Amino acid sequence: MLFKEHLKKYLGEEDIDKLINALTLERTHSLIINPNKIDEITFHTMFPKVKKHPFLKNVFYYNPKDYEFGKSYLFDNGLFYIVDASSLLVSYFLNPKENSLILDMCAAPGGKTISTSFYYKNIELISNDISFQRALTLSSNIEKVGLSNISVVCGDFLKINNELNNSFDYIILDAPCSGSAMFRKMDEMEKDWSYEKVLKQQKIQIDLLNKAIDLVKPEGFIIYSTCSFSFEEDEDVILSVLKNRNDVEVIPLPHIDGEYRSKELNEAIHIFPHLYNGEGQFIAKLQKKKTTSSIKNITDKKIGNYKSNELDNFLNEYKLDFNCITNLNNQIYAHNFNFTLPSNIKFIRKGINICEIKNKNIFIPSFNLAHYLSSEISIKLDEKEAKSYLHGDTIKRNDLKKGYYVVSFNKINLGFVKCVNGILKNFYPKGLRH
Repeated sequence: MLFKEHLKKYLGEEDIDKLINALTLERTHSLIINPNKIDEITFHTMFPKVKKHPFLKNVFYYNPKDYEFGKSYLFDNGLFYIVDASSLLVSYFLNPKENSLILDMCAAPGGKTISTSFYYKNIELISNDISFQRALTLSSNIEKVGLSNISVVCGDFLKINNELNNSFDYIILDAPCSGSAMFRKMDEMEKDWSYEKVLKQQKIQIDLLNKAIDLVKPEGFIIYSTCSFSFEEDEDVILSVLKNRNDVEVIPLPHIDGEYRSKELNEAIHIFPHLYNGEGQFIAKLQKKKTTSSIKNITDKKIGNYKSNELDNFLNEYKLDFNCITNLNNQIYAHNFNFTLPSNIKFIRKGINICEIKNKNIFIPSFNLAHYLSSEISIKLDEKEAKSYLHGDTIKRNDLKKGYYVVSFNKINLGFVKCVNGILKNFYPKGLRH
């Protein structure tokens, strides 16, 4: 079945023509700024040609001919994250309560996890991807923006039994899909699209949504989303699950400008590029009904601690107040995640990466930690020194004692240095050097 033909399941000819035409136009470009590092006014002053999103906080549209944000050292150092404005609506509609535990089931490359952490304070996130390489990318993106309340894991939640049932307050399920909302962004997605792929993904989506309902607590919420325009992957998935279980219901989403709602599932929304300035998304919100079943407490097990006097002094110096210290393959993490996961779900990071341990006696502070810390405690570099640092060069400073320091430029932390005999040894990651 052709792409245009399969849209007739829920769209009229006029809407189909408008959607198809929109897919021939230039894609949109947008980003969300890191409110821990910069505010909207400052960012807009620095980049006056960007355009503020009409209602999403900290979100801007831009023209890549004006600004190559993806090549900027500001991107490498976590001042913003480049992400489609359509997908940011998932975080917008999630609206979690404080102290909530959130699972992002299919999180890579990280847009929904990162924007959720930007928008909502005092929450804890577990971000998963089934692919180890994609989970590493997810972890790297989180590292740049300096977030401490995210653990990254890698595993297939469909293969766990009932250990984590009724465990999470909120679940983000951005399900794998045929990707028609990415046609303008990636030519290969359009070439790879087929109706057979839509039906194959539908089966996976139904399984994942059923698992998400098992995992969420009674009265907890699930945001189901795809970057597909296919009814089969969107409304059909929700309706199929509702037909076969009675412990969940669809919650109507608030109305926004640029939405489309089908008559078959009016509580959910489609985001189409001819109606909304973005690439597209389907979003539905579900709530698990209250039951009398017991809620599993997954915060009742202690995890192994790593002890080091030198590291303790380092933590005290930077006033890092976390409940737990964990050693994952000689990478030391500080976090508040006092729980365990099934053995087939592997932790890649837990909270904020503090340092790497080498030869049991030496530790090197992490790039991640530099972007978590306030620039107020940093060593300020001038423009010449900052350029040298970003290039990977050493810097001469005779006014500092031996030890590690965070360095910054214009109140933006860049990374760590180690002062030895008046020379600042450079620890800026080699892959980011300009």
